[in-house]
Amino acid sequence: MHVIVPVKSFENAKMRLSKVLTLEQRIELSDHMLNDILHTLHTSDDVQGVTIVSSDKSIQELAENYQAGFIQIESDGGYSEDATHALNTLDSSRYKTIGIIPADVPQLSHADLSKLAKNHTEGITLCPAIIDGGTNAMIFNVPLPVPLMFGKDSLETYRSFAVKNNIPVNVELIKGLERDVDRPEDLLWLSKQSSGGKAWSFIKNLTPPLTE
Repeated sequence: MHVIVPVKSFENAKMRLSKVLTLEQRIELSDHMLNDILHTLHTSDDVQGVTIVSSDKSIQELAENYQAGFIQIESDGGYSEDATHALNTLDSSRYKTIGIIPADVPQLSHADLSKLAKNHTEGITLCPAIIDGGTNAMIFNVPLPVPLMFGKDSLETYRSFAVKNNIPVNVELIKGLERDVDRPEDLLWLSKQSSGGKAWSFIKNLTPPLTE
């Protein structure tokens, strides 16, 4: 599986956390989360390659550290638009299966990726976001059989489109993909996990600490 990771410019990322984190802290958190996801993908036996798409030129060096490809875009166009741009730029004929995974799921594990790779067989596999009915990851057999339309309630939108167009669709509950870090409540959730990577450690050691 080849994985595309769309990444918003760090300076524009996580605006919904501005009530609890400074701009510098949001940038640092974004950097830590991207490090976490790239480390997990890079060291997974189920991932053969990674491509980051972003308008943030500073991310290119980090991508190279993990032997990931980097596609620079002029400006953040939104998750679906940026992922579509990456797909149109890549020579997708080189790949049988492609995954689209966000950069803000720092609890993603090798076991999660193995489960995803094992259970995806044809069409599209969707991983629900448990908060808003969205889709936190998609795996599909090339070529892409559906238009990308990530966002709130997108899981049912994808599923309905697939059914109407006779596209095999599978929904997988993947622990490390159920929740992205986007709101203050998500920070508290992350801080309460028993272990984690750079983002988890950063949140656990915030001064002053997060409160309910």
